[in-house]
Amino acid sequence: MILGCAQSVLADTVYVRDTIYVPLRGGQSTEYRILHRGVRSGTVLDRLETNEDSGYSLVRMENGLQGWIQSQYLVQEPIAKDLLQQAVERLYDLETDHQKTLLRFQEIKSNQIELVASNDDLHDRNDALVTELNDLTQLAVSVISIDDENKELRDEHDSLLHQIDALSVANQELQDASDQQWFLTGAGTLLLGMLLGFWISRRIYHNRASSGWA
Repeated sequence: MILGCAQSVLADTVYVRDTIYVPLRGGQSTEYRILHRGVRSGTVLDRLETNEDSGYSLVRMENGLQGWIQSQYLVQEPIAKDLLQQAVERLYDLETDHQKTLLRFQEIKSNQIELVASNDDLHDRNDALVTELNDLTQLAVSVISIDDENKELRDEHDSLLHQIDALSVANQELQDASDQQWFLTGAGTLLLGMLLGFWISRRIYHNRASSGWA
């Protein structure tokens, strides 16, 4: 009694294995030779023929081996274990795709943030270029205005030079005329002095001659 209780206490939980192995035979009964002892449940087979009377079906494995197997072990759909495995694999693929999508979304979001920042930077640069263009336009207008003023100043300068040249020529002509007038005045004065001296000399000579004669 005590031993039975101990065995009950030591008992553990177990499960019945759903994986079975079906023999592949050379004929349609258990009397025929076994061609393959371990056709595992879930194995994909091509069914070539079915005998309802014997309960066997002629099948072909993927490696080309043909034999008879009890029809009760054949089903039209994959077994639950394989379906579960396919579902797990599909779920894993979906989870992987989801993670890739999240990463792609984060990448797109980062790119969007970078594009917004780049767009703001381009707007700032565009505003700076517009301001610089306006400054250059104003500078060009100022340069044109200054060039026009310089041209007017050059024209006025040339006009003043012509006037100065004309005044210089006129002044030279006046100087020449004045020098000539002074020359003529001096020459006349000198000639008059010489005539006066000659007349005085003649008077003195006549006076002395008259006194001597007397």
